[in-house]
Amino acid sequence: MEYWQYHNQKLKQLKQIYNRISKQTQNKLQEILDTFHFHFDNLYDIVDTKTKNKVNIYIEEWRDKGLLKGYFGILANNIYRRTRVKNSEILELLIYGAYVEEQNKLKETELNTFKDVANYYYQEGQEEVNKTLPKKRRKIVSVIPDAIFLALLDMPNYSGLNWEQYIQTILQYNAQQIYKQAILNIQQQKELEIENSEFQRVINQQNNQRLNINNDKISGTIDMQMIGLNNLAKVEGIKAIAEENAQVEFWAVTDEGSTEMCQSMNGLKFYINKENEFDRYWGATKKELKLVRVKVKGLVPRHKSSTYYLSLALV
Repeated sequence: MEYWQYHNQKLKQLKQIYNRISKQTQNKLQEILDTFHFHFDNLYDIVDTKTKNKVNIYIEEWRDKGLLKGYFGILANNIYRRTRVKNSEILELLIYGAYVEEQNKLKETELNTFKDVANYYYQEGQEEVNKTLPKKRRKIVSVIPDAIFLALLDMPNYSGLNWEQYIQTILQYNAQQIYKQAILNIQQQKELEIENSEFQRVINQQNNQRLNINNDKISGTIDMQMIGLNNLAKVEGIKAIAEENAQVEFWAVTDEGSTEMCQSMNGLKFYINKENEFDRYWGATKKELKLVRVKVKGLVPRHKSSTYYLSLALV
């Protein structure tokens, strides 16, 4: 199987699930807008007791499900304790809650997909080692241990955040986008219909940022997260059975869209367990890029580094 074929296959399956759950979230958002009747003349008024009690039931349900985490938990608990709450605050909370519930539906599927793909490349790393060894010295290929998988998932990804931190950040960002659009529509006295073009534009953009598949072209944060995880899992698989002097070679896509950092890494060979010394481009912006000498023991991913987007193979 071509190196990224399994990766792409699993992402295409995941995209179908994302599309289905997104429709459910949109229905939930519309239900919220229809139920609470937010209007321009009451947006910043204090909600009545009946509405406040209804919202408290939502919060209690989220608490029972263990969803009151991060900023969402702070926001919900704050509103729950207060007696005087504005309609605008209720609107923000309920939109946020719809996205939190969406992620709760996706969590198990995403983690299972990540683990399946990580295990595939973990085993591929072991198989590549075995190909270099005489038959008598070849070792049994094992599955990726849960401890290793969870440790890899907890490592900073391309954004500098680990997976859980990224999820909390993107939930807040997506909820704020819909909240701002809802406020704008209310101020302009437009209908609050999720099917309207202004809401659909925001939602489609969010969905594509998460995972966008256009024929055979795949992009988005989930794709990048999984690429980094795949490479790390493959290295761990090689480490599991490789000898001390084992090396891997990094491959980069060197088309017109690739960066100087990616191109400088292409073809370089690295020891897995010994010190490496090499030259690569480094810099926060294109203007700051310069060729620098790097020393590092083994393979250590760098935050926001092109290393995350490279394929690697045992040599």
